[in-house]
Amino acid sequence: MNQATDLTLPCLVHDLNNVFQTLGEAAELLAADPKWASLSAVIVRSIERGKGIAESIQQVEQEPAPFETILGNAIAFVEDSLIGGHGPEIRFSCDVEPGIVLRRTWAWERVLINLFSNAMHAMPHGGTIYVSARLENGKAEIIVRDEGAGIAPEILKDLFRPHVSTRVRGGLGLHIVETIVKQDGGAVNASNRADGLGAEFLIALPAEKSMAHPAHA
Repeated sequence: MNQATDLTLPCLVHDLNNVFQTLGEAAELLAADPKWASLSAVIVRSIERGKGIAESIQQVEQEPAPFETILGNAIAFVEDSLIGGHGPEIRFSCDVEPGIVLRRTWAWERVLINLFSNAMHAMPHGGTIYVSARLENGKAEIIVRDEGAGIAPEILKDLFRPHVSTRVRGGLGLHIVETIVKQDGGAVNASNRADGLGAEFLIALPAEKSMAHPAHA
């Protein structure tokens, strides 16, 4: 038997689920001690996100979801990553127009999580991440702003290329963002805010691709 046949996507997902099961059992042990109950809850939520991602990469079609739901899940991920006060104080300010619905829920959560992670590293002493979403001229426009030092001009034009980063270890997060956005027929642009108070990422998607309202019976 060719060993390469064992490395198919379904097999890899199966193996990942075994890892998630082990982590889940460890989380159950932690939950028995009130001191670690909150940490256990974070681990369980992270396991569920991991399972969802593993399932989604096998699916050609996924149920669409409101942008508000996707945004809420991405914010929850960030908040879980900061448990224990081991990171900067990060706040969110959101202004989202109702009615924007996206396909590939887990992929778009990855987009937001990567943008939020980038913003957090740009604000080592804390700050606010601003998220807005609007329907403009037949497009869904999503904007993520931070209060960091901005993007160095010498890397701005290459920011979405693999391994281009202001961080010592990094450089794939924004490449992943651009890849997912392009897969849905959109475009993403990075710039420094006009007020000089941080960076800004603008995502524009064709409305017919970004809006996928479930049919009503």
